[in-house]
Amino acid sequence: MNLNGVDVDWVREQLQRFVEQTRPVNQSTNMVITARTAPACGRPTAIELVETARPILTRLYPEWRSENPTSSNDEFKSERDAARRLLARLATHADVASRLGSLDNSPRVLASNMHSLIWTAAQAQWATGHRHEAVLAAAKAVNSSLQSKLGRRDASEQDLIRQAFSSDAPSPGRPRLRFSSIADAQTRESMRQGVMNFGAGCFGAIRNPLGHLPNDEVDLPEQIAVEQLAALSLLARWIDDADVVTS
Repeated sequence: MNLNGVDVDWVREQLQRFVEQTRPVNQSTNMVITARTAPACGRPTAIELVETARPILTRLYPEWRSENPTSSNDEFKSERDAARRLLARLATHADVASRLGSLDNSPRVLASNMHSLIWTAAQAQWATGHRHEAVLAAAKAVNSSLQSKLGRRDASEQDLIRQAFSSDAPSPGRPRLRFSSIADAQTRESMRQGVMNFGAGCFGAIRNPLGHLPNDEVDLPEQIAVEQLAALSLLARWIDDADVVTS
């Protein structure tokens, strides 16, 4: 759990308040027996509280939706269970880390700090635990951005990026991408070749397997998914940096 920049005391206060005030109150009466509940604070207040709790959970506990099932009888059960889990983790985080050995101070890759195109496309699927669909959405977003930059819809993905960074001169309807701001000719050529091959590799090794396999045959571990998002983010940044050259 990465707590860099996090106001932990505020997080605890907000989560504890949410858990306490949204505790379920059974709605049975003398005339009607039901399993349905309502939050103790009332639904309008609970809605306000959950709008603070959800961003906290998403930031510090990204898998909260998939690990905490909802209930038809308790509207805020999933968020409340996730808040309890996160509070427990916060309470024991330092002790557990110290007893498991030295803290890992290596750099962290946050998806929210990647190219905005990537996390915007991936966030919704990631939040529901569908990591392979999140990466696939990010890859499609990069392809769409490349098509828009070149003004082309007649080619896509591997074919398009190879054409975009081809050494051939631009021709009508086939603009090229070049790193015009790089002064050194050898470096400029190295970047052209490198980005062309890297981009084709991203589409071939990341996007295509995810898009061609049935959902039930895709098992994408979190670390691999993050690394794939990072690769697509780097590709998106290089595409942004390249200039469109026309005939």
